[in-house]
Amino acid sequence: MPKHDYIFVDESGDAGFKLDPVSGKLLSSNYYIAAALHLCDDAFRYLNQHVAAFRYYTGFIKELKIPPRNFQFTKLLEPIRALAQEGASIWASVVYVDKHRYTGPHLNPAGRPASPLRFRNFILRLLLEHHFQNYPIQSRYYDLVLDRVDLTRKQADNLWHYLYGNLAIPNPSHITHASSIYVEGLQVVHHIAEGFKESLRREDTPPELTFVNPRDLTLSQEV
Repeated sequence: MPKHDYIFVDESGDAGFKLDPVSGKLLSSNYYIAAALHLCDDAFRYLNQHVAAFRYYTGFIKELKIPPRNFQFTKLLEPIRALAQEGASIWASVVYVDKHRYTGPHLNPAGRPASPLRFRNFILRLLLEHHFQNYPIQSRYYDLVLDRVDLTRKQADNLWHYLYGNLAIPNPSHITHASSIYVEGLQVVHHIAEGFKESLRREDTPPELTFVNPRDLTLSQEV
């Protein structure tokens, strides 16, 4: 039985809503995507071995930034998809918002008060709720690892209390903000988020992302 679970989270797109004052065109990203990669401690060796081998054979020694649909993107994620679907204690989820149609809280300043920080935290909460409905933790403890964002200590504490008080989410043992350049789980979940954003634009999902469980939050009115 696993002793610890780890959930890595990354986003694609920005958490703002900015319009061109002349044309009215949306200047920020059309979509906001949040992705979660869930690993148990007994699956870490598979992820680390794969990413180490990927780096060795491709020559990547810095932070991985591979465009979706690139053949190396497939080489990075396809083995992880295979491991996940073969029962290697690896799961992934994505939630997304179409900003043109979203009428929920914290995004559009023309509606309710806008706050990129509150919007990001709100979507993170819904991502975790969606994920845990489908993939419960396998141990008594889990770490939530977020790609580093600029948060004050007070903002980080507010995020902790916001998640800790939600009965639909198991209380995380730790919340860690880390740079993706040295955390391979964040490297992978970054590409899940970027690849899914590209899939929304093209309206199809490549085979290497079929292990990811998506949910459209655009019309969600939860608070």
